[in-house]
Amino acid sequence: MKKVIFLVERSNDLRFFASVIDTFKKKKIIIEIFYLNLLIDKNNFKYYLNPLNIKSNIIKNISIKKFNDKMEFHDYFLKEEKNISFLFSLTFLSKKRFVITSEFLRAVDRKWCIIGHGMDSFSQLREEDTYLDYASNFFFTSEFFYKEGKKYIKKFVKSKSIFDTKKLKTYIVGNTMFSKKIFKKKINKNKINKKKKLIYLPFPFLKERYGKDFAFQAAFSGQYINYYSFLTKIHKRKSIEAFLLHIKHIIINNLEILKYFSSIKEFYFLRNELNIIKSIRNFCDKNNYEFIVKPRLKFPYISQLEKYADRIIYDDESIQYPTLLQKEMASTNIIIGSLSSTVYESAMFKIPYINLEIPKIAFKTQDDKFFYNYKKSSYYNYDGVVFNFKLNKFISTFENKKEKFFNLNIKNNLDYLKKYCGLNKNNKSSGERIFKILNNKKK
Repeated sequence: MKKVIFLVERSNDLRFFASVIDTFKKKKIIIEIFYLNLLIDKNNFKYYLNPLNIKSNIIKNISIKKFNDKMEFHDYFLKEEKNISFLFSLTFLSKKRFVITSEFLRAVDRKWCIIGHGMDSFSQLREEDTYLDYASNFFFTSEFFYKEGKKYIKKFVKSKSIFDTKKLKTYIVGNTMFSKKIFKKKINKNKINKKKKLIYLPFPFLKERYGKDFAFQAAFSGQYINYYSFLTKIHKRKSIEAFLLHIKHIIINNLEILKYFSSIKEFYFLRNELNIIKSIRNFCDKNNYEFIVKPRLKFPYISQLEKYADRIIYDDESIQYPTLLQKEMASTNIIIGSLSSTVYESAMFKIPYINLEIPKIAFKTQDDKFFYNYKKSSYYNYDGVVFNFKLNKFISTFENKKEKFFNLNIKNNLDYLKKYCGLNKNNKSSGERIFKILNNKKK
């Protein structure tokens, strides 16, 4: 095997590649990392995910090349194609993301490898033209989610996609974030009365996320957001700009609430994020837990968290393998979140996960809510592993729950890992499985 390339567009892409890179390094394979389409526009709310910010030992001594435009990458690959055995990406080739020519498709044929990253791997097909003539390898998490993905394609992808080319080879290799090196529990060194740790993942407020009607978000979370503080403190934006955006947020958010008040008033007054965090605070006080909040910097979070939380982790996601969140999770006892893929990381760490069931009103289209299933034995509601709560039930009962109520069922956790993360108890790492598959192809 010659040189292997990994395409990184955002710093947090690396978490899906790291275990594979680790394996290839151990096999003495030459590796290069390509940073593509660098986020250099400071007005882009994902600017902080610029891969140039990555801090990780996993890329130490690896050659890194930067490409600021699509044509530059296209030309370089054609020039170097004979020296490249495989190229890893989180996405399928599409005309939206890459310069597609017949020469380029010939050059990447049988070399392009896609690492699955949840359902985003399938939602890409709805928005982009991936029906291109080349053979590729798709490394995905689990049989269950692969079948779900195929259902999604059949239901929502109206045009032909790469799955219609008959040239896509799919391999189930398990969750590529998993590594025994990373996902191992550590002793909690917190010396504040030897408190246990609870991590809360705030609601991902983004009014554009579910179309024009964002009334649920406005009432549940938006009414408590201080954009001025968020932009100046976290994103270092200028005061005048932040103030104007804050005023804009208040006006738009309140207009949305007034427009749909009859349908969302219960979330405005009672079933909202402020009451969620009050209940968490009370639970932590009664059970001697440290209340930790881990927001994502692309989502503004409610200002009251500054008052109720013991600690807020500001993470620009530059630290990878392990991520800052994974470092914290290694000594955490309970995690609470909603609409979050962290549920799988929790299972891999053997941490009980409490899921806040976001109601149907939040989802405006069928494809939006397709991957959010709260039925019994689903990935967001699994006995002894993922504890699912409706919002009103959580607000009224959580603070009075005894911590033993959330004891992890070890057997069920293993079943969950197998079904949803593609991991068995004695599995080889995803990196090992991928290397074996590709190495056999080259023989």
